[in-house]
Amino acid sequence: MTPSIHERRFRAMNTNVALWLWSDECAAGFWLEEAEALFGEVEAALSRFRPDSELSRLNAAAGQGPQVVSETMNAVLTQALQSADRSQGVFDPTVLTSLRRAGYVRSFELLPASDEGADDIPPVASDGVAVGWQAIDLDGPTATVSLPAGLGIDLGGIAKGWTVDRAAAMLGVWGAALVDAGGDIRASAAPGGEPWPIAVRDPFDANHDIGVLTLTDNAVATSTIGRRRWQKDGQTMHHLIDPRTGEPSRSDLHTVTVIAPSTAEAEVASKVALILGRTSGRSYLEDQALAGVLVDRHGGVEIVGTPGLTRHSLNDRA
Repeated sequence: MTPSIHERRFRAMNTNVALWLWSDECAAGFWLEEAEALFGEVEAALSRFRPDSELSRLNAAAGQGPQVVSETMNAVLTQALQSADRSQGVFDPTVLTSLRRAGYVRSFELLPASDEGADDIPPVASDGVAVGWQAIDLDGPTATVSLPAGLGIDLGGIAKGWTVDRAAAMLGVWGAALVDAGGDIRASAAPGGEPWPIAVRDPFDANHDIGVLTLTDNAVATSTIGRRRWQKDGQTMHHLIDPRTGEPSRSDLHTVTVIAPSTAEAEVASKVALILGRTSGRSYLEDQALAGVLVDRHGGVEIVGTPGLTRHSLNDRA
């Protein structure tokens, strides 16, 4: 049987998800369904917008001692804490209170676009809040987590990246796979020996691509202040919180795209670089031996690359 592309699209984790599998297996459709189910399972466990999710229950139990957590929670939280350590806290999963203070208290599509209609957003307590990833007590061998009173965890971005990586690994057993969850993309191999071409969109012009990169057995993710934006108290807010200030990032960068070995790593690195700003963000990516594209708030583009990273291809803006 000649290999062909099998495709599945659906909505999960508040974004559009697409799965592609290059395979000659008759059961390709079944494996795509299994990958879709994985997204649903992780969202049900780790969404902060679902009051009955495991993450919501864990946050509600802050200050009540060790809580037994699932294998999924343990794995994602472990990766989040490792990422926080490597970034010296510029990535921090304990920004939940800051997100809520900024007005991000509901799934984004339910947020009012302006202050009008925002009166029904629930108030957020401003005292007794613990801050910082180092306050999380994670005991991996026993799969328990202790949170101090007032501490809140948000795993949105890294949970999505982790799920993309898992789904690509699942599908990759059966052929070359590509998983795209709202721009968090992971390839397991090259279909027919040809890498997957991925366009890097110009955030200031939807009809223009900054360039094209190729994925074979790696990943790409983008962080931007241009998508999830809303108004609060007359100010434009966005979801990328700088843990050092507790406020939405005010760096000179608008959008960062990063290529990395895994989607979770690319997702974290793009966020860290954006928060750090153009100069420090470039240095951070170079120190991590990662390639990427930095777009500042005026539309200026800078390519960051590592010599010898030949499997990547980035074309400058025409």
